[in-house]
Amino acid sequence: NRHKFVHITIRILIALPLVALLSACGGGGGSSGTTAVVANTPVLAGLSVTPVDPTIESGSTIQLTATGTFSDSSTADLTDQLTWSSSAPGVATASGTGLVTASGVGSATIVATDSSGLSASTNLAVQGFTLQGTISVVPGSTADSDVNDPNAPYAANDTLAQAQPLRNPTAVGGYVNRPGTGETGRSFTTGDRSDFFRVFLLAGQSVVVNVSDTDVSSGVDLDLFIYNDDGDVDINNPDFASVGANASESITVPGEGVYFIEVFATAGASNYTLAIGQATPASGPALRMDQDFVPGEALVQFADKLRTRSEAASVASAALTGNTKSERPGHVKRIDITGVTSEARSSRSPAALATVRDERLNALYRDNPVQRSKWDTLQAVKTLRKRSDVIYAEPNYLRKPFRTPDDSFYDRQWHYPLINLPQAWETTTGNPNVVVAVIDTGVVLNHPDLQGQLVAGYDFISSASNALDGDGIDANPDDPGDRTRPDGSSSFHGTHVAGTVAAATDNSSGVAGVAWNSRIMPLRALGTLGATDYDVAQAIRFAAGLANDANSFPAIPASVINMSLGGSAFSTTLCNAVSAARAAGTIVVAAAGNNSSSSPFYPAACDGAVSVSAVDINKQIASYSNFGSLIDLAAPGGDSGTDANGDSFPDFVLSTAAIDSSGSIETLYAFQAGTSMAAPHVAGVIALMEAAAAAIGDDISPDEFDTLLASGQLTEDLGAPGRDDLYGHGLIDAARAVLAAQGN
Repeated sequence: NRHKFVHITIRILIALPLVALLSACGGGGGSSGTTAVVANTPVLAGLSVTPVDPTIESGSTIQLTATGTFSDSSTADLTDQLTWSSSAPGVATASGTGLVTASGVGSATIVATDSSGLSASTNLAVQGFTLQGTISVVPGSTADSDVNDPNAPYAANDTLAQAQPLRNPTAVGGYVNRPGTGETGRSFTTGDRSDFFRVFLLAGQSVVVNVSDTDVSSGVDLDLFIYNDDGDVDINNPDFASVGANASESITVPGEGVYFIEVFATAGASNYTLAIGQATPASGPALRMDQDFVPGEALVQFADKLRTRSEAASVASAALTGNTKSERPGHVKRIDITGVTSEARSSRSPAALATVRDERLNALYRDNPVQRSKWDTLQAVKTLRKRSDVIYAEPNYLRKPFRTPDDSFYDRQWHYPLINLPQAWETTTGNPNVVVAVIDTGVVLNHPDLQGQLVAGYDFISSASNALDGDGIDANPDDPGDRTRPDGSSSFHGTHVAGTVAAATDNSSGVAGVAWNSRIMPLRALGTLGATDYDVAQAIRFAAGLANDANSFPAIPASVINMSLGGSAFSTTLCNAVSAARAAGTIVVAAAGNNSSSSPFYPAACDGAVSVSAVDINKQIASYSNFGSLIDLAAPGGDSGTDANGDSFPDFVLSTAAIDSSGSIETLYAFQAGTSMAAPHVAGVIALMEAAAAAIGDDISPDEFDTLLASGQLTEDLGAPGRDDLYGHGLIDAARAVLAAQGN
């Protein structure tokens, strides 16, 4: 039972027919805290004074309460014009508020007096102290080797040559400061502006700095720079930079390798936590050099109208849009900020000067005009964000469409956006070392959209009368045709399936494949009479790199096997082969069948196989698709009688094909429908998962795939919540699947 199909061709009009991690104050450099002792709580004339919190910190505001009954039976409270005084110098007084600020060290008597002259007092001992010692850390984390605490172990990490080695993953508790800022300690006078670390990162891993104090009024600003250790590191040209004055800065590296990480104190002093290889925080107002934006432009919303052009000139050299004399409420201006940095240099604002009079920052990217322009833009946006009259400022970011192949007929392949393939292609388009075995009728090897996409396969049809190629098993998987159509022509079924898996893509012709940078292993098992279990089992064993009748083995065993074939009879031979392939690490995908039945269909129903049902363009179960308790997930298979997208073609699956009705084999492209068409979508997505996992030094085992599938990380839930008998765990979602493969 191959598939239900309608044979429609499109001919090409060219040459072919168609972590809580640390507890450390001030970087270990010392911090003041307090203890308060309530010596007594006297009662005078029925009035008492009690601290709400007996632990009072020097420098903090104390909330006191006063209660009691006066001779006139009225109740004294904070509304009774109570006044507060103190006998201790350095302790501020307040009147009628119940608030006292403890700003000194020593004993103090707090006296409350009401409007009638009745008084009560309480004695407090306010003590200051300093925290010193060694920072202790939890397992899996470490400490910056040159913190501010003079009693802590010390090893400088201020330069690339001194970079502190780190494990991956890990978390680091650290401290940086500009000279004269922060707590008194080792680095207060000279400063500790940079902490350098060296670490091996995998592709897609994130480096995150969480900053303790980022309140604008505090003047604290830590930035994050990353350098690829390629043997020629230039301190003035970071490969990545995150420079917003944010509570966190983060960078995700695109490729694996050794990197230098720099945490830099642009302004002020702060503790920080550096997390390596952990989850990236939600996107915020980050300013990163690796993002795409228009250099020299910013989008700004001001708190008040800009009434004159001279007012506009105070924040930018020229307005690019609108009339600055009259702005509508909430209007966002696109402005030229090329003059902001130079204007800040002439400003007397300490906040501005802290950035622009910094030799290190001014040296960054100075030899790279393009990068320097981006850098100046980010610094100008940061300056604008500090202004009290600016609600927000941000670069004018560039947005791009998700990757869209330029293949001639890609716009007819509605089934790819349906499973979020364009989003997945932003992460990976496959890997040549990831091979998908297509056990089918073989493949028309000379199809132009399969050139460069195939690895050596095999013909496992043991009967010459079934093979129609004049012999039994051999090393030639070319499809000579099966003569199975009513008019005596051939289906070339395997060619259509193979094209969905990995047709050549972005080549300005034909169709796109799901995992176009992966490779197809064509294996013949389906002939004019169908496929015997013995032949299919031998093909499965070959694909998985196991002993087989051909006594031949593939150069690279298949990561995935696709079988768009089957029948209703259970076969121990067939299911044992599936189990053997799975044990060897190969994921076996099979079509659920086209009988509109819940009866088991093998090999899809074999234990360990991934059974795929079919949906139409509206994500509804296809009219022909099998269903039932053994369905694992669904994928696009198309259905008859519809043209929901209005493209004048039926909503079937378009892929590579061939026809031999004229007596010779002609390559083209055809629309076909069936669970046979759904299964290779899943096989292709698994190939993308394997490629994404390989990029971080991992792979996806059959057990891991099953776990991810059952947890809902690979699919869009359709039908009844959770697993159901129509869609299994849901419609395959390529974008979610590749992220899950990388642990995201």
